Amino acid sequence: MEKFEIKLNEDALIRREKRKPSPQKNKLTVKKIYCKGCGLCVDICPTGTLQLEDNKESKFGVSVKIDAQEYCIGCKLCESRCPDFAIFVNYNEKKEKNEKKTSITGKHNRC
Repeated sequence: MEKFEIKLNEDALIRREKRKPSPQKNKLTVKKIYCKGCGLCVDICPTGTLQLEDNKESKFGVSVKIDAQEYCIGCKLCESRCPDFAIFVNYNEKKEKNEKKTSITGKHNRC
């Protein structure tokens, strides 16, 4: 890995040391096939949940890994920052199921 990638990982670990694991269980998913290893999600994660790792299968040689899922607070900053749509946070599956049911009936909650 490059120096800046190592620095991103070190900074993430420092942020994680200042936190406790999240009381809420959150599910992170990383689609490594889409990840180019830019590190934006690692940099923005307030809890240090994500890390960069060498990945020989990636054409860029590096990708993101979920290093400490128990620290994820479900803020979705990583998901919104990812330019490649490679990371997803599903922290409230019941809410998402209810939204799907609502969209089938044609009612919208945004009005």
